[in-house]
Amino acid sequence: MPFKDILGHEREIRVLREALNTGRLAHSYLFAGPEGIGKRKTAFELARALNCASATDDACGECASCLRAASGTHTNIVEVAPTVKDRDELVPDPSGLIRIEQIRDILSLLKYKADGGRKAVIVDGAERLMPQAANAFLKTLEEPPAGSIIMLVTSRPADLLPTIISRCQRVSFRPLPEEALIVALVEKTGATEEEAMTAARMTGRSLSLALKYIGEGRGDKGRELIKRLQSITDVSEALKFAEELSKKDDILEALETLKGWYRDRAIAASGAENLLVNRDVYGYSDGSFEGRRREGLAEDFFSIEETRRMIAPPRYANKLLAMEALILKLVD
Repeated sequence: MPFKDILGHEREIRVLREALNTGRLAHSYLFAGPEGIGKRKTAFELARALNCASATDDACGECASCLRAASGTHTNIVEVAPTVKDRDELVPDPSGLIRIEQIRDILSLLKYKADGGRKAVIVDGAERLMPQAANAFLKTLEEPPAGSIIMLVTSRPADLLPTIISRCQRVSFRPLPEEALIVALVEKTGATEEEAMTAARMTGRSLSLALKYIGEGRGDKGRELIKRLQSITDVSEALKFAEELSKKDDILEALETLKGWYRDRAIAASGAENLLVNRDVYGYSDGSFEGRRREGLAEDFFSIEETRRMIAPPRYANKLLAMEALILKLVD
């Protein structure tokens, strides 16, 4: 998928293509923006263009180098993700963290000369770098070996060390254009335009998340989650609900659903119901949201986000305790 085939991000890709044309690429980049909008694909295509036999400002997608990159066998392109060694084989790390051993392996690889083109390292989910791993990366980010480039990809730049951010040229990716995303969703899933619009808005205009939203019926799951929260009448029910949430594999997605609901409630409480993401998904009807003040709803929103940050890597707070505190606050 060369640059020209990536959905959206015309401004960001134009900057990268100009850098390729002029030879003024930064030595380290930080690609930051919402989850699932194409940041990692853009990083990969930049790496592929740097090694393409005929590229000027985009990969041809057809030469031997491009085909090797597409198959994951190009020695110049290295992608880093949370993995551990199991009997000399790399397997996904259940903790979801990028460890110092992985960074040391990358630093060793960068010492070797590129096989034509340039060495490119892509760290996807850079916010998952453990502190020791991030610190080990600092000097190389500031001065990568000649003929190499490093790209950090993250949907949560605030979770990165300031010293990491300061050593990279930042490229900020925006959510995809709603109209283009709706067209893509209709083509890929066969959904109606209304269903595609709902998925686009409920996922912050993220293509990968919108595809999952449609494919996994997340609208129905969201309605059930909100109904359950609204039905709570006492502390024992709240604690039971918190325990159920703490055991869910998709607990982070559930928290994002709650954030969306509280965001819409705060918007409606401000008298701007035309800005609701989708009033039907969660049963909005007459605009009366239990008389909650806008400030209280906004506070609840940020409480949900803080809980999400607490239980996600690299913090890994106790899920049960975190969810109990959150649900008791929301139903208070």
